[in-house]
Amino acid sequence: MTEKLTGSDLLNLSLKAEGVDTLFGIAGDHILDMLDKMVDEPFRMIDTRHESGAVHAADSYSRILRKASVALSTTPGHANAVPALANALHSEAPVVNIAGSADSPNLGRGAMQEIDQVSIAQPVTKGAWQVPSPERIPEYVALAFRTALSGRQGPVHLTIPHDYQSATVDASDFERYAPQEYSTPAKVLADPERIRQAVRLLNSAERPLIMSGSSAGATADPATVQQLVESTRIPFVSEDSARALIPDAHPYSIGLGYLPLNQAAQMVRDADVVMMLGKRLDYTLGFGGTPPFNPNASVIVVDPSPAEIGRARTSEVAILGDLGPVCEQLAEECEQLTWSERVEWITSLRRTHDEWLSELYEMANPSMPMHPMYVSETLQKFLDDDAHVTFDGGDYCHFLRASIPRDKPFRFHNVSSFGMIGVGIAYGLGAQVALPDTQCIVATGDGSFGFNGMELDTMVRHNLPVKILLGNNSIWGIDWQIQKGIYGRPVWTDLAQGTRYDLVAQGLGAYGKHVTTAEELEPAIKRAFEHNGPALLNIEVDQIISPVAEAAIDRKLGSHG
Repeated sequence: MTEKLTGSDLLNLSLKAEGVDTLFGIAGDHILDMLDKMVDEPFRMIDTRHESGAVHAADSYSRILRKASVALSTTPGHANAVPALANALHSEAPVVNIAGSADSPNLGRGAMQEIDQVSIAQPVTKGAWQVPSPERIPEYVALAFRTALSGRQGPVHLTIPHDYQSATVDASDFERYAPQEYSTPAKVLADPERIRQAVRLLNSAERPLIMSGSSAGATADPATVQQLVESTRIPFVSEDSARALIPDAHPYSIGLGYLPLNQAAQMVRDADVVMMLGKRLDYTLGFGGTPPFNPNASVIVVDPSPAEIGRARTSEVAILGDLGPVCEQLAEECEQLTWSERVEWITSLRRTHDEWLSELYEMANPSMPMHPMYVSETLQKFLDDDAHVTFDGGDYCHFLRASIPRDKPFRFHNVSSFGMIGVGIAYGLGAQVALPDTQCIVATGDGSFGFNGMELDTMVRHNLPVKILLGNNSIWGIDWQIQKGIYGRPVWTDLAQGTRYDLVAQGLGAYGKHVTTAEELEPAIKRAFEHNGPALLNIEVDQIISPVAEAAIDRKLGSHG
């Protein structure tokens, strides 16, 4: 006789077949059956304090380990998760979001907590489905993972009604959709002729530049990217999940690719050929216009998504394919040609980069209240080479993001292109789950901390020793500065003075310390790093405008055309 299982059993078998070993989420009525089965499986189960926190943590975890992650919620919890799914779509995180619902026969007639979960999720995911029957759970789990991991990666959603979780099914229903046939697809190679065209265009360039983004971080092998850069001798900048695919210390790395925080990256205006290696031509790059590009520049777009090929502007060469194998193709083709050292171009970029960092560190003095650069400089004394750092918030964090070097890949998180602040505490949580033996640090503003600060409780309960450096300037920094610069007055951007976030941390069981003077900072960081558990430093910092806010004001007022 065929072995009998439940829908929840099928779900567990399917998740394990996809390599899932960790689950994030919050319990609720409509997932209780699956949770009761999951707890007996070898899953690490991280229960958070808010569903958005769970999805943000899963987002972080997935991009560090470059594998799909899973976040679970009940029906009102699904509504809480939606904002984080929108953020994950921008961060290109392959999060599989699974929600229960009321029993299927009652849907559409006022069932308990009923909402149209699939329709709500569709605009903020790559795909959203309600499983149509218990037997088809493995089919839809496989579909969800394939979709999340194909092309430009991103979140997906599955609704599984509660009665499907407890329904009896045949074990053969799992075998029918075995992962050897329905697993994630093989990586997609590019057209060899397009590869040749791109390489020859790069070879002919006098001032080429490679700009890497999240899709490169998702699948490209760092060693292959380094081989590509060293073969071509082309300068390289990195951002988002691609940060430090080659080390900042590498002779051809020019560091952070975010233009307002790196004056060397702004020299894209002088480049004659620019290769977008999994980096979107979005608002951060003027949609491919002038500025920031040279009006005569040739652009090569390398992307796994057909939607990005030709978006915003026509490219001289468009390469469609997954960045992992495409980088291998590019590196192999580059070996066929002779490459010259563009000494003047590289020297100019490196000099601009070094002068920019020098300007930043000149601000790192022990004035009161502290400049964010003093926090950056002091923190760096304690960072291991392998440390993971998350930057969350506005002006305070922009200084740290601009100045803290990254020499290892998959050790950097920042607010996504969605601009959703408040992700940092949950990102740090997910990072520590992914990297249990690694320093995980979060630099967050005081405004940002308020969104998911209760996840400190999750860190305490699950023994996740994340170190949090909270910059307390009592304002919603970047908007406060922009309002002052454009309108002459702040509105809704002042926070309470002297809020004791350190006492909040202590109340949740973490280490908390209020740092009010520069002399206190280094001993406080040392104590926080020595503490065997999560720690938060509530650091009083000055209300300093960042280069990002200055650039926003200049754009609005027309100072830069």
